[in-house]
Amino acid sequence: MTTSASDSGEAASAGLGPASWRHLEHAPITEALIDFRVQLPEGFSTSEFGPVVARLAKEYPRPGPIKTLRATIAIGEAAPRPDVEQSEIGVLLRAADEKALAQFRVNGFTFNRLEPYTSWEDIFPEAIRLWTEYVGVAKPIAVTRLAARYINRLKLPLPMKDLREYLTEPPRVPDGLPQTLKAYLTRLVVHDSMRDHSAIVTQSFEPNPTDAEQAIILLDIDAFKDVHVKPSESDEIHRVLAGLHDFKNEIFFRSITQKASELFE
Repeated sequence: MTTSASDSGEAASAGLGPASWRHLEHAPITEALIDFRVQLPEGFSTSEFGPVVARLAKEYPRPGPIKTLRATIAIGEAAPRPDVEQSEIGVLLRAADEKALAQFRVNGFTFNRLEPYTSWEDIFPEAIRLWTEYVGVAKPIAVTRLAARYINRLKLPLPMKDLREYLTEPPRVPDGLPQTLKAYLTRLVVHDSMRDHSAIVTQSFEPNPTDAEQAIILLDIDAFKDVHVKPSESDEIHRVLAGLHDFKNEIFFRSITQKASELFE
């Protein structure tokens, strides 16, 4: 797979310009997340999530704890041993089909939708319904960050003459070096000053050991905004999340070519 540059006029006529923004029936989304970070009242305990777990048991019948691990190592000891501390920070609820997950944590709430993805109009109401359940039990003081993160798995046909057939800004190997890529990883943090939105855009490629006729590019777009709003300010929360979703779409369609988008129609 090579990364040589193409003439912009020829590229556009060949469908290699940025893709047009539209609904893709077979969007390559493997996971979509809607995330709320919050400030909770002092002394809140994960055990207080119990009532909402019971209330949602019919729809989300597979609860499990969310835990974190922290390890510290003392420097200078002859045979240092790590001091491992484990703590429970919330509960993860899984739908019966395991396609939808809800994270009720001491630092926030996240709704995860796994493939097959349908549409924002389908998943957003469920995310807000579960967020309302979270607010009812955790009673956060403020929402401090909102995010819409989409992880895309682009399956591209091989052989491929040039990555620019499918990506508008693939990595570029300096002239004079071998132009064949075996793997790459790029990470950008972009900021829209007009809307005060930011996004972490990660793109990576590794060989596909199970299918020699297909390359897989991961395009991970995490659009977010730091805020300070009350949970009761639902109109503002909805407005920001809708804007982040639009920002995510702009990045996605600007990152792939028209030719690439046609693979997912």
